[in-house]
Amino acid sequence: MRKSRWIGATVAAAGTLAAMSGVAAAGTFPAAKSSDRAVVHFPANGPGGQDSHTCFWGTSYTQETRNIIWPDSHTNYEVSTDTIPAGGKIVLRGRFPHSRFFSFTITSPLGVLRSYLYDVNIKPDQGSTNPFLPGANRDATHRSYTVTIVDQPDPGPGHEQPNTVYAGAAGQPADQAFTIAARVYLPDKGRDFTGGVGVPTASYVAADGTPSTDQAACAAVQTKPGATNLVNVNPILFPESKIQQLLALSSSPEHPATDPAVWYKYYGPSWLLAPYYAGTADQGMISSLPLSATGLGANPANGYVFTWLDRRFGPNHKGQNVAVLRGKLPTTPTTYAGEGRMQGATQLRYWSICNNEGPTSGKTTGPCLADEEVPINAKRDYTIVVSLAQDRPTNATDKCGVAWMNWGRTGDGYTRPDSTLLIVRNLATTAHPSFKNAVQNVASPATVKQTMGAYLPTVSYMTASQFEKQGCRAG
Repeated sequence: MRKSRWIGATVAAAGTLAAMSGVAAAGTFPAAKSSDRAVVHFPANGPGGQDSHTCFWGTSYTQETRNIIWPDSHTNYEVSTDTIPAGGKIVLRGRFPHSRFFSFTITSPLGVLRSYLYDVNIKPDQGSTNPFLPGANRDATHRSYTVTIVDQPDPGPGHEQPNTVYAGAAGQPADQAFTIAARVYLPDKGRDFTGGVGVPTASYVAADGTPSTDQAACAAVQTKPGATNLVNVNPILFPESKIQQLLALSSSPEHPATDPAVWYKYYGPSWLLAPYYAGTADQGMISSLPLSATGLGANPANGYVFTWLDRRFGPNHKGQNVAVLRGKLPTTPTTYAGEGRMQGATQLRYWSICNNEGPTSGKTTGPCLADEEVPINAKRDYTIVVSLAQDRPTNATDKCGVAWMNWGRTGDGYTRPDSTLLIVRNLATTAHPSFKNAVQNVASPATVKQTMGAYLPTVSYMTASQFEKQGCRAG
């Protein structure tokens, strides 16, 4: 019962690839046959967090400025924590960024979702273009919008006002603090993390219609700007003492990693504990985890699956093994090179994979891999090698059709230096995408593999030399 109460409190607070061939000596592999899609490489951490030089936004939240709550390394979050006096509203005026995805999200200060507004649902100002609509001109000069934040609960689908996000929470009094995030995913090449348009300007309109701007507006809504004011909810939800207790449930030195790897859908914060319960006397706790919850400030457009890896699995018992992931990559728009039109009819808007430390830390270990960075063959099959830099196989290169991701040396950020937490993101702006294999369409924990099929990566372990013997992918 004590554990069940703890879980409840936690929630409330918050395919097989074509055969490889062409075996060759290291460094002399022939080029891989692939699709016509170009592979690009984004800056490891982008330009870093942007200081808006405004009292409302401050410095943006990125992997560089504040590495908490597992930020994707290709994303930027302009964040502000505020309180709207009764009857007032915040008005944001900005320009649509040159990027893959853009949204506004409102959560409680502890990351519990209240409201959101995706790019495709934002009506542009008169005479302007929304460049995120399928077929739209992504380079449109006139790209402005106006969005209003009100201190009311979200009335639900079909009842929201246009270009409005709702900061209130049902059953709670008005004037409660909230955090708004303007999210920008994958800015175009050469653009800063705002997508080259700067931050939205914020003004406040009181209940009697009196407007204010700049410092007066920030004072009226008691603004706490930027990354430094974000609450680090991970150690609150997952204290080290709790993780220590869960690690003690198993005698396996690799726990919570398993071989073969098991993928879990993220239904809410408490599901991050499922791998710790699995295979232990507390296995039954998994069935009690709720299948609907919000928290950790997760992007509601994303569906997530996650698993644990450990370098000690495989033939090298000293932990110098590499993890090889194989799967099929969903179709997504290509935007990084500044393509002129937004592609429509893709399976997802954005896909990425990141390795991370564990729940107490919440740190992303290093640069993630996003969809355009992953080589694929004509069938969209991919191979990703995760290893320490010193163990990177010589054929883990674009030329050989293999993506590489640095395992990093910090492990789970706690007591498992050889472990890493993998998170795969599927971003779509509909709750149940027409792409049937999307994470969002996984209806129950038991159907992750069945639903995702070849789009769920398989994991195998081997040494670098064993991987090198496979040569380059033949396509």
